[in-house]
Amino acid sequence: MSLRSTFLATETVVRPDSRGSPYLSTKLVDKTGSVDARMWRLPAEFSNGLSGPEYVYVEGNAHEYRGMLQVKVERMRVLSKNEVEKEDYLPATENDRESLAEELIEAGRALEDPHLRELFARMVADEELWESFCAAPAAKAMHHARLGGLLEHSVCCLRVAQALAELYPVDKSLLIFGAVFHDVGKTKELSWENGSFAYTTEGRLQGHVILGDRIVASHVSQTPGFPEELALQLSHLMLSHQGEKEYGSPEQPKTLEALLVNLLDNLDARAAMFLESTRNVALGGWSHHENPLRRGLYVPDRTAGP
Repeated sequence: MSLRSTFLATETVVRPDSRGSPYLSTKLVDKTGSVDARMWRLPAEFSNGLSGPEYVYVEGNAHEYRGMLQVKVERMRVLSKNEVEKEDYLPATENDRESLAEELIEAGRALEDPHLRELFARMVADEELWESFCAAPAAKAMHHARLGGLLEHSVCCLRVAQALAELYPVDKSLLIFGAVFHDVGKTKELSWENGSFAYTTEGRLQGHVILGDRIVASHVSQTPGFPEELALQLSHLMLSHQGEKEYGSPEQPKTLEALLVNLLDNLDARAAMFLESTRNVALGGWSHHENPLRRGLYVPDRTAGP
């Protein structure tokens, strides 16, 4: 399939092939996602790759290679910044963000605990926060790395939490609130305004766990009569949702609600890693090992006979 289009080229390196000849390996990104690309017979301007992410015009062919979609680049031209609209190259959710946001709002309205219900409403009413929450990626690269990715991740975690609340003796309101807002610190940890996803200085210095706890605590302080014990449990949930200290958690989960939020967060993140890493893998094929799960991933051909 012939290809003529513009992309953001990222992760570009020059490597030797099995015969020692150099080729360019890159990832081509646009709103729909990304695809691996290779260019042989390198012109002089690409003999050392690219110095960083660049907007490029590409001519080539898309084909299947070892079970994965790959682009063979025949010609490539680096574009100047004034030739592109940066937002056209940021991956974005294919889901309706308005519908996803409404699903979260309805869950907040249904919370049985009046204090958490009011806190939820206050956070949604914070226009700057809510706008960022609905636009932010859930990560720079690992999973849900797209506009609206945080919203997608939160909705999936909410749905899992609603099922878990029917199985275990939990404070359902606390579990639901934590499932929705555990990653709210991503709204300050990440930037998505300049044509790419990046960490903010605030994010690099403090991380989304601390930032999220502070965001929630700020709104708790503005909620009259919020119980001190509930505030403590909520803060613990926010601070422990990464699970282990080596993953950025100041504390390990020590309540049932905190433990379940950590597990559902990890469940959805890892499922997303699998789906995103195998998006261009043919049925019955394997992904390469260069993915967040650090292993080859197999996509069974369920249409094949016994």
